[in-house]
Amino acid sequence: MNRCKSWLILCIFLAMIIIGGCCGGGSGATTTVIEKQPVSTTPLGDELIKLKEAHDKGALSDKEYEDAKAKLLKGQ
Repeated sequence: MNRCKSWLILCIFLAMIIIGGCCGGGSGATTTVIEKQPVSTTPLGDELIKLKEAHDKGALSDKEYEDAKAKLLKGQ
């Protein structure tokens, strides 16, 4: 009976160590957060047309237009 009790205590102790290791147990583990970027459902051609129209109407400078166009074509 005493032997069974010793085994039970040993098993509980080992289980606590294993569970503590799985859960981070103060190991100083870090968490990485990945932000999702919104996905545009508008076709690229439509986006480029809107961009060109805004540039033609003077809403965007030449530099703003070129930067935005490059960004669209790059896929960001």
